[in-house]
Amino acid sequence: MLSLSSTRFFTSLAACLLTCAAMRSEEVPGLRHEKRSEDGVQAAIHFRNHPFWKAGGAELPSALGPGWMQSIGLDLAFTYDSLALGALTSGQGRGSASGDATLNMHWHINDEESRSPLSLNVRARHRHAYDDSPPSALKSQTRALWGHVDGFTDAGFQVPELYLEDLLFERRLTLRYGQMTIDDLLDGHELRSAKRSFMNQAFSSSPAVGFPGADLGFIARWQGREGWEVALALSSLTGSNLRETADWRLTGDAMFQAVQLARDFTWISDSVSRVQMLFWRADASSQAGLDPGGGVSLTLEHPLTRSTRTFIKCAWSDGQAAATSHFAAVGAAHDLSRVDRVGVAMAAGRAVQDERWQGVLELFYRRQAGRSLLITPDVQLVVGDDVAGGLGWVVVAGLRMGLTF
Repeated sequence: MLSLSSTRFFTSLAACLLTCAAMRSEEVPGLRHEKRSEDGVQAAIHFRNHPFWKAGGAELPSALGPGWMQSIGLDLAFTYDSLALGALTSGQGRGSASGDATLNMHWHINDEESRSPLSLNVRARHRHAYDDSPPSALKSQTRALWGHVDGFTDAGFQVPELYLEDLLFERRLTLRYGQMTIDDLLDGHELRSAKRSFMNQAFSSSPAVGFPGADLGFIARWQGREGWEVALALSSLTGSNLRETADWRLTGDAMFQAVQLARDFTWISDSVSRVQMLFWRADASSQAGLDPGGGVSLTLEHPLTRSTRTFIKCAWSDGQAAATSHFAAVGAAHDLSRVDRVGVAMAAGRAVQDERWQGVLELFYRRQAGRSLLITPDVQLVVGDDVAGGLGWVVVAGLRMGLTF
């Protein structure tokens, strides 16, 4: 499926990076670099419990919930995020707004401090538009290759995640099985979050990987003592993550398979960097109207300082499963405090079907107001073939607000 030249290029590049990583981290055992999405169940609960907001120079105490919840190992977090997003092209504007109410539940079935904790994780949400169309619809109106925002649809009530997580062998082996968004542990980076960092799907999702939406799946991830990591993933394929599908189907005619290799290491400074390489394949699905495909995605993360983190991603795909055949992105974010953040990123990609080239530049500033409220102005410049009906460019600006309880 992959051309020989592309396979050789990615394999050689990954081999060089992994070799450098191995040389730089031989004397630093026990490196762990958690790659969960900031929009996932456990991440939402973590941010609720540890808001990282300082008042008068003192950090506020954690909000761990009532005593009866702690006694049975139950964690709950409710989030409400709203977004107003508009596009401006040659004096003509269009805009929309929507909300996302989400309940996250993490239940420790056995003792969390045990050697092999088992947990049940549930995420239920209601997505609704405030007017005729949600912000996700701006993609089709501006003819962009990928969405100006990940999520913020008008899909109504959904239960995208309901899965068990088993941690074995001193928590080095992670097993997940059930209904899930399988890219929570795959092809990620620390700034991939449409609710807390970059909104554009070039940075908050994976336009060059044919990930399923929320589907029945299984992930096994092993984290070695010196930073090595390997993950195997298998999922039914009833929809696309770029389409934000979350259908419950016990039968299907297609599968998604992936293998990810990664290495956490120290480089230049004492901060932990990461290199990871994802190989994936997706079957054709007549049931969901999806074409087959496969590809490779390579990501490098490096913190310049304790407050500044960067990422570089390049990916290639074959077939029709992904939105783009060639894709590259680079981004950086600086934490002004423990929660306030400013970020800038750019990306470019070529469409699979008609070989259009498009690029995007995004800038955001996230500000925490009080314990639970995040306010984020965001601006994007999208340029390229057929953008805005042939005009060649469009400016997209938005204001995102998020509450966590």
